[in-house]
Amino acid sequence: MKLRNNIFAAAFDYLKRNTDIKTQKELARRMGVTENTITRILRDYTEVTEDIITKLQTASGCVFNLQWLRGEDSEHMLAVDVVETPKESQPVIDQSSMVNAVIAAKDETISQLKARIVDLERTIADKETIIKAREAHIVALERKLSAYATSDLDNYPFSVGVADDGTNPNVSPQQ
Repeated sequence: MKLRNNIFAAAFDYLKRNTDIKTQKELARRMGVTENTITRILRDYTEVTEDIITKLQTASGCVFNLQWLRGEDSEHMLAVDVVETPKESQPVIDQSSMVNAVIAAKDETISQLKARIVDLERTIADKETIIKAREAHIVALERKLSAYATSDLDNYPFSVGVADDGTNPNVSPQQ
């Protein structure tokens, strides 16, 4: 995998763990690109350009060190790591906000799963309808087959093999 693609994947992982960006879809929306672009970058099909770096930095609220995103600084991932700040001035993560973010993410996952369940139930109902129709068709064909199998050959107007012996009782010899 290319260096910038690895860095992009690490940045996306950081965002998923530490922000409200949890999916490729959400990241793509905030960056103003398609989901396919994010997928292609993560799968190393597309190289990360300066434009993508700028869009990622903007979408993330400029939390990353640009030199790290470009692959020029391997030690300082976050912008705050570059500037030495005293421990007292570092922001404290509000626990209630973090809990709310986790709950919101779980609620989104639950709603997606419920929608998937509804889709699967519809698919099952459709398949059951198809199966019932085919079973009814099979029963009808079995009835026809049974009727043909039990029909009496003696009830035909001609005896079996009439055409084979060259005689036809209904046709006069002059014809």
